[in-house]
Amino acid sequence: MAGMTRAVKSAIRVLEILEFFDRRHGEATVTDIVRELKYPQSSTSILLQNLTELGYLQRGSTGKTYVPTARVTFLGSWIAPMETPTGDILALMQELGETTGETIILATLTNDFVRYVHVVPATTAMRLHVVPGMIRPIATSGSGRLFMSMMGDDRIRRIVVQHNAAEAEDTKRLSMAAVRRDLAAVRAAGYALSLDRITQGAGVVCVPLPPAALGTPHAIGIGGLSKKIKDNCEWYAQLIRKGMRRYLHQGASAKLKGKAAG
Repeated sequence: MAGMTRAVKSAIRVLEILEFFDRRHGEATVTDIVRELKYPQSSTSILLQNLTELGYLQRGSTGKTYVPTARVTFLGSWIAPMETPTGDILALMQELGETTGETIILATLTNDFVRYVHVVPATTAMRLHVVPGMIRPIATSGSGRLFMSMMGDDRIRRIVVQHNAAEAEDTKRLSMAAVRRDLAAVRAAGYALSLDRITQGAGVVCVPLPPAALGTPHAIGIGGLSKKIKDNCEWYAQLIRKGMRRYLHQGASAKLKGKAAG
């Protein structure tokens, strides 16, 4: 059992190290990884050596750093073209980032919480600090409310009850009637707007991906300062929807024509 526990822990750390490099976009020393992920230095060194021997990492320019190899980019590339770095959804996110300058988020529903799958960082001076792998509560986040708007009443009630049971403060508990009103507004608008719910001064607009796009519930969000998100929410939602129609419903030649015309 102890051996199995160590193996599982090592497997988790391998994935977290790869996600670390995905955020960093560059070389890193053992110390950089230890400081960021709070791992023991000795076991981190061994894990990096193992990944190097397997061909997933290589020594960096100084000999004291590590960097992922091209082998990492091929992991999962067979699953679906849209989920690869050159795929339609990530290309759409990149375009949204270039158009708005804001943080672009791909979120997915996992059980009863939301996880950020991919993030295109903002290019503006004031930006959200969000990274891939980050978890958000389903009951109170913008993307969570979007996913809840697609659920039946029984599951919505269960989520609200679980949220309230976990909250010690009455002020943070949710009214079922208020949640229902908010979800009705989300369904009517076709997008979710969240302002100051998770982070004070920050907001996000989320639009669901078509069900067939990735097979499980996903959404694309544009996040930034609350005032800017509030002032531009309709435009941002329209940008996401138009982009989805071009990237997910048309061929490559049509996409290129659309970009040229824009």
